[in-house]
Amino acid sequence: MFLLPPFTIHHFASLGSTNDYLKTMLDAPEFTCVTADEQTAGRGRRDRTWHSVAGEGLYLSVLLRPEIAAEKIPLLSLMTAIAVAETIVQIADLPVDIKWPNDVLVNDHKVGGILIESTSTHHEPPRVIIGIGVNLNHQAFPAELAATATSLKIATGGNFAVTIFRDRLLDCIAFWYEELRAQREHKILSRWQELSTYALGKQVVVVFDHEEISGETAGLNKSGALMLKTAADKIITILAGEIKHLRQAS
Repeated sequence: MFLLPPFTIHHFASLGSTNDYLKTMLDAPEFTCVTADEQTAGRGRRDRTWHSVAGEGLYLSVLLRPEIAAEKIPLLSLMTAIAVAETIVQIADLPVDIKWPNDVLVNDHKVGGILIESTSTHHEPPRVIIGIGVNLNHQAFPAELAATATSLKIATGGNFAVTIFRDRLLDCIAFWYEELRAQREHKILSRWQELSTYALGKQVVVVFDHEEISGETAGLNKSGALMLKTAADKIITILAGEIKHLRQAS
């Protein structure tokens, strides 16, 4: 059995953002966690707002200090998506999908999101904050999210205890983090590709700030970047961008 590291959890009824609060804890040791019943300024990737209703979701930030090469930092995002997906399978017995790099989907709707932020400088050890939001007991979403978001309650009709989900998730994070620290990143890459229909053979559009590229997904490279095969049979390495399934692109 895997032994959990010494997670320390600081819980609040309400915060602007769990990530932002954890950033202020400058002397916090690795595995410090901040959770809140609600966030008034929660956010996801690309500065999007994360819908953080009181008591209906898990809003969690975890501090890690990974002693790994800089090019492996993106693997933290992949391993966290794996942990969220596996926890959903264990707790809710639902089929899951992962859209690169770390959007966790149920029934093609987003149920979990991850925001990785580094607050280190060149003169201090790595300090990475992993923000995680999972929609557990939401019964509805604002109009702008209704077509793309879901929750475990919507998918199953059941209610889910936030603390039980949190503890199982932390256990999964600990397991995959140890794999990364032990230089077994190939297991992370393999597991992510097992869980994601977006890994291979998916027709997608990658949206950047000022352009779009269409192609077929061709797996991950050793750093966790997405490989995209274009219509001209050229392989492009995708380091960032918004992935859309081609049938949903406008």
